[in-house]
Amino acid sequence: MRHPLDSQWRQPPDANSRADGATYFARPNPDFLTANDVWFMPVAQKTGPDGCLYVLDWYDRYHCYQDARRDPEGIERAKGRLYRIRYKQTPHAAKFDMGAEGDDRLIERLHSKNVYERDIAQRLLSERNDEGTRPQLESLVFDENSPRKTRLHALWSLVGTGQLTPAFLTRLLVADDATFRAWGVRAAGNMGNVPDLLTKKITSMARDASPDVQVQVAVASVKIEGMESIPVLVDVLNHCGDDKLIPHIVWQNLHPLMERQSGELLAIVERTDLSRAANLGGLMPRVIDRILGAEKAGADSIVKTFGMLRSGKSPNVEAARKCLTLLAARVQSRELSRQELLGLETPLQEIIAKGGKDPLYLDSVLLTASWGDLKQSVAARSIATSNKRSSEQRLAALEALISGGNVSTAQLASEILTEQPRMPLTFRSDVLGLLGRSDDPGLSKVVLASYEAMEPELQPRAIELLTQRTSWSRELLAAIADKQVPVAALNVNQVRKLLVSGDKQVVAAVTAQWGTLRTERNPDREKMIAKMRTFIRKNPGDPFAGVEVFKKVCGQCHKIYGEGQEVGPEITLNGRGSFEQLLSNVFDPSLVIGASYQARSVITTDGRVLTGLVVEDSPQRLVLKIEGGKLETIARKDIDELQVSKLSMMPEDLETQIKPTEMADLFAYLTLDKPPGDSTARQLPGVREIRPRATTRPIQYAGIINDALPGFSTKRSGQDGVALLTEHRGRTGVLRTHPVNKTAPCVLTRTVEVPAGKKTLLLLDVSHDPRGDWKLLVMANGTTIAEHEIGSKTTRDGWLDLSIDLSRFAGESVKLELRNAATGWSWEHAYWGRGTMLSR
Repeated sequence: MRHPLDSQWRQPPDANSRADGATYFARPNPDFLTANDVWFMPVAQKTGPDGCLYVLDWYDRYHCYQDARRDPEGIERAKGRLYRIRYKQTPHAAKFDMGAEGDDRLIERLHSKNVYERDIAQRLLSERNDEGTRPQLESLVFDENSPRKTRLHALWSLVGTGQLTPAFLTRLLVADDATFRAWGVRAAGNMGNVPDLLTKKITSMARDASPDVQVQVAVASVKIEGMESIPVLVDVLNHCGDDKLIPHIVWQNLHPLMERQSGELLAIVERTDLSRAANLGGLMPRVIDRILGAEKAGADSIVKTFGMLRSGKSPNVEAARKCLTLLAARVQSRELSRQELLGLETPLQEIIAKGGKDPLYLDSVLLTASWGDLKQSVAARSIATSNKRSSEQRLAALEALISGGNVSTAQLASEILTEQPRMPLTFRSDVLGLLGRSDDPGLSKVVLASYEAMEPELQPRAIELLTQRTSWSRELLAAIADKQVPVAALNVNQVRKLLVSGDKQVVAAVTAQWGTLRTERNPDREKMIAKMRTFIRKNPGDPFAGVEVFKKVCGQCHKIYGEGQEVGPEITLNGRGSFEQLLSNVFDPSLVIGASYQARSVITTDGRVLTGLVVEDSPQRLVLKIEGGKLETIARKDIDELQVSKLSMMPEDLETQIKPTEMADLFAYLTLDKPPGDSTARQLPGVREIRPRATTRPIQYAGIINDALPGFSTKRSGQDGVALLTEHRGRTGVLRTHPVNKTAPCVLTRTVEVPAGKKTLLLLDVSHDPRGDWKLLVMANGTTIAEHEIGSKTTRDGWLDLSIDLSRFAGESVKLELRNAATGWSWEHAYWGRGTMLSR
């Protein structure tokens, strides 16, 4: 697989892959082809007529359409590349024209060892579809003396015509080789109309021993006319064991049928022993969800289904529990009412009467509390406030209580947010996310009272909550006016959300504090990009401190290296192909907005204001993913107003939300291609402005050295003095030095404070002239701590990357010396790509 940032293409798995039911499990082979050019983007690999591998390289600075639209003039349109990878001296193929060859010759080519010839011959035979050739191909398919690959290409030639004879299909469906049976089923499905006998045969193949065949039966069941799709799909599901793929394939073909044929499936479930049909039982929550989402949702069907799962012919407690959880969520989002679920009240009360002895007790309490049952609200409150309960149970109880409306949410929130010892940050963050469903006016005072003591990562969640209702927003704006909450705590999109409410008092306060806000992109953002480009280049920052800034600001919507929320794009591999791309994405996010990242602002009928990205938009509901990653489900009937923003959900004004030191730290983190704790991490292309230059004047050495190795300096360098090179052996911004003479090295010095209580590394990347070598000595306070000969025998691709532990000097001031010493007196130049400290 290709990694966009590393520009690597991995060889497809072969011996390292194995069949795993209907799918495969594979381990990657070592990298087959790598490039140090970030534009490298192989998009297709094919075997050519000469047997060589051809790799098509898109070759562009932009691998994403949004970035390309952002800078249309920067798109590379002339230098796409095609690589030919050959074995030793493999010659080019002689000229040929397979299109001019007869069918007999093309059939001969199906035996070729070269897949290119087999593929082209197969395509031509399919396109010609000559009735005179068909018997010859059919005979070849079943010729066990021919290679299996040849037989399959003959089969695919026939399948490609779109029509197979009933006799030929019959032979395929009873073949010993499962692959041939699977292709027979697939071909029948593509044809759509086959004789009844073949339909019955394919129906029976739902229980075929091969998972490959079962997959094709599931797909064909909804394509073959006259086939009873639902019974066949259930049969496949019940006989596929623990296959990882087949249940997903079954569901993809089953769920469209639930719109009008759910009764047929439920009748099958009613007469099925679910204790012996785990896959079908596990599918039931999805079935219920789909029935509820139908144009004419049938609550009666849901009540009946729950009864079957709870106490029918073959109870399935886990499926019944998931059903109750799903129903509670629909009640809480106001898509279902208590009135629609009256048929459930009796069985739920029976369960609750048994207490904790019944495995469905907790879920029954939460569902009934969700629709406002007073007695069960008391039980749910004890769960929500008990630190002996799991976080998951407490959150579920809180959500039920907010929905039921029988408790003071403000008082409940106060107890949870101030309890000691503190619950984990993730739990309290989820609590803030849930509180938005409440309309308790006292909530804002509770949240604001806790705001100052909250962790930096939690404070944005509190602000997001307080901007959702007018009464809370008034309290928030008053706190900002009284300087209890900093103005920068609100990003520009949250300020815009306050204006969406239309409340005169809120609008007046916003206007007084922020003035008139733009509703379209600010064209002056290009000037800010130029300003921040200069600032970041002059202020290196601390990437480890940048991790914390990311969590507080960016991590509310973006994920990187597995950390953060997935509201906007995941940025480990996206949006950071170069420094310029990163600057544009961060400081001018509204320049180009992809359709899936167009923010929506919703005002609900009860006055709540939400802004987020659309996850689901159906006649029944709108689901938004808001800042912080919380999914908010809004029943369609509860939407009063819906607006589409012309601006990105990512705010333009990051520079006003964080301090300059935080900005430097954040970009020190974001401009690395790997986490800062990884010693192989490198800066993105373009972060450092490289002005290649050279000098033999010692007074000018420091300025040049500082561009490559900040903090280091020297007084003496030999031949050619000191130089900053645009590139050396694949790396950019490289410093070049030379020993003063055979016995006197060039010495780069720097005094550093090694932090106490941390592991500190000195990271060095060094190279040599291809025609020579040199000796590296690293000294700390006069003691040699590393010694290496730098030459072709000790480097890889011309470079040696070193990680030198300085932890023994923790808490001390250390004078570092990097010595470029001679080994002889021939081509002794030292090339320095990196010389930085890393503490963690």
